[in-house]
Amino acid sequence: MSAVTLVTDSGYHIFRELNFTLLAGETALITGSAGTGKTFLSELIIGRQKPNSGSITVFGQNMLTGSEHQKAAIRRRIGGVGGIFDLLPFDSVGTNLLYPLILKGESRTACRLKLNQILAHFNFTARRSHMVAALTRSEKIKVLLARAIIADQPLLLIDEPLDRLGTAAAEEINAILKRLSVSGHTMLILTTGQTSLAVPGAGEYRLSEGKLA
Repeated sequence: MSAVTLVTDSGYHIFRELNFTLLAGETALITGSAGTGKTFLSELIIGRQKPNSGSITVFGQNMLTGSEHQKAAIRRRIGGVGGIFDLLPFDSVGTNLLYPLILKGESRTACRLKLNQILAHFNFTARRSHMVAALTRSEKIKVLLARAIIADQPLLLIDEPLDRLGTAAAEEINAILKRLSVSGHTMLILTTGQTSLAVPGAGEYRLSEGKLA
């Protein structure tokens, strides 16, 4: 995004000439206190918010001039945790993971193979029939990350991944994020900075007074 300005109806400037670029395979860690606009940043990227001025390009598509059909296609390529992303709470872990594959029209054989692989990778095989509503917060985060991977979504927007987690759970999620970063996934991680989040090689930014530094 380039020179993005976003002003609320009451005249409050959320962003002032904000510039940010995230290349394929990179991880960016953006820290900002509550109310600095981290969620608005995610919504701008997926086209749910429109800035007052500036430009936003995602996967080469101008999010301000593209049709709703084009924006929807972009959104299907973006997964993540927290904020704008959620699971189907009254469906099972397996159903939540299969959902993006079904939308893509993949065969039953491919769906079954990919599901078994991702469940084993995240050590969730025994929980495939568990209802999402009954999972712990850390387990839901793992399912969200697994869903993004199984759907082959090239961009992950991750909001406060370690918030309200115990030490052991936070270490487990942090380890997963490190593996994803090293394996070449493109990730934008948003946090207030109150947790010990550390991703090697990540570009680190501070969001304050409508700008990134």
